[in-house]
Amino acid sequence: MELKSFRKEMKTVNENNNENMENENIANENVANENTANDNIANENVEDTLNADTQDALNEEQAEAVEMVPEVKTKKKKSNLRGRNFKQGVYSSVVCVAVLVIVILVNLVVGQLDIKVDLTSEDVYTLTDKTKELASGLSDDIEIYFLAKEGDEYKVLQNVINEYDKLPHIETSWKDPELYPQFASQYTDQEINGNDVIVVNKTTGASRFIPFNEMYISDYSINYTTQNYDYNYTLDAEGQITSAIQYVTSSTHEKMYVVSAHGETELGAKVTNLVNKANVEIATFDVMTQSAIPDDCNILFINGPKTDISDEELALYKAYLDNGGKAIFTVSYTDKDMKNYNELLAYYGVDVSSGVVLEKNGKFMNGYATYLVEGFDTLTEEISADFTMDDVTIVPIASIMKIQDASTLRGTLKVTSIISSSDGSYGKTNPESTVIEKEDSDPAGPFNLVVQATDTYKDKSSKVAIYATPYMLADDWIDYYSCKNIDMFIDTIDWMSEGTQESITIPQRSLDAVYLEVPQAQATIWLIITVVLVPLAILAAGFVVWYTRRKH
Repeated sequence: MELKSFRKEMKTVNENNNENMENENIANENVANENTANDNIANENVEDTLNADTQDALNEEQAEAVEMVPEVKTKKKKSNLRGRNFKQGVYSSVVCVAVLVIVILVNLVVGQLDIKVDLTSEDVYTLTDKTKELASGLSDDIEIYFLAKEGDEYKVLQNVINEYDKLPHIETSWKDPELYPQFASQYTDQEINGNDVIVVNKTTGASRFIPFNEMYISDYSINYTTQNYDYNYTLDAEGQITSAIQYVTSSTHEKMYVVSAHGETELGAKVTNLVNKANVEIATFDVMTQSAIPDDCNILFINGPKTDISDEELALYKAYLDNGGKAIFTVSYTDKDMKNYNELLAYYGVDVSSGVVLEKNGKFMNGYATYLVEGFDTLTEEISADFTMDDVTIVPIASIMKIQDASTLRGTLKVTSIISSSDGSYGKTNPESTVIEKEDSDPAGPFNLVVQATDTYKDKSSKVAIYATPYMLADDWIDYYSCKNIDMFIDTIDWMSEGTQESITIPQRSLDAVYLEVPQAQATIWLIITVVLVPLAILAAGFVVWYTRRKH
């Protein structure tokens, strides 16, 4: 019993203990749970606090970022509007716009005023003062017709013609031969080939036709270095048109008769053209078929006969001159007896001897002692007024001429030397001599090379010009450097024109391209400079810049 009671008590005690332990565990668990909950709450509070702080920091950063963004934009905007690059850009744009506006305005003004600048080296599109002076003195109305098919017109010639339209009393018109096939026939019977010109005096009806090949001239010569032909192109538009204007406005025209039948030297085509431009008509006087000098002869021209004139001719020419005639004589070297011809020249105070004049001391063309280079002795009002003492003439193969002593000349005769050889010149009289130096038999200079003479008798005044060689008037000397041969010949014709309208001589314009010829030595030097030295200099400069930047 007692054992059962004891066991029962012990069981009760154990149950109580277990119950206590369970209660304690429950209490511990509650405490733990409570602590855990508290910890969780604390942690949550801490986390909430941290999150709140972080959020506040983030919010502050975002706010700062938000505040920063407009500031950055504002700074960029401020930089774009006020920065140096912006100002330079605006300045460049304004300058470009201003230049563009100025160019447009200038073009509009120039187009309206028809302002053009002639940039050609020969002043191809610029009319000379002689043409302008002629136009300013006109009283008649002039029309210049340019005959050319549309599309085939030569623009250079057309532009020159348009310049005449700016002058007083002158108008220009363009006529297409296909649209007006009968237009030119009322002024000329010559064939129309295109780019021709007709100058008409609308007041008097006088006209002159100018074919294109007289205004646009092509020529060629042999280049002995390359063994090829060198072609030369010249424009004589102003010379021909101005001459035509002078022709149609002049009441009188000169006519020069050229004597033939004695082997005379013919005038070259270019010189003939220049004489025609001077409004002097050239005709032939054949003494074999004509017994009298024509009544309309203003100038008689005998150009270096190779055989002597007859006694009848001598008497004919003297009578013509005594009656107030005008004549130009040239002397050609010949081995023939020229008794009558020399007598005709002596009648005007000039003695001619057989032989050729030579110069020394450099007064001749290189290598040609008989091609004399001479200046002017006298600048007379009649022939050489427009020249200077520095101008020169080329006198090839000149005959020996000397003016007679003044005491032997008749009182009515006045003789003037225009061009003479130097004191060191001499004459070669022996054609078979092989010695170029002066020999004892050779006459000493100076010699007269161009002479003018006037003789007034019984109210009749004759005029004579004597040239020592016909080769002074060759085509070769036209525009030959500063050579004045042909200019002097035209002035001689003007002197004999009885004081009528003075001829206008306008030089031709070259259309040839001018090339720069560099000698081989200079070409080699420039090759070394451009191919070797310049690149090396650029490399050296680049190395110095690179080294300087690397060092710093």
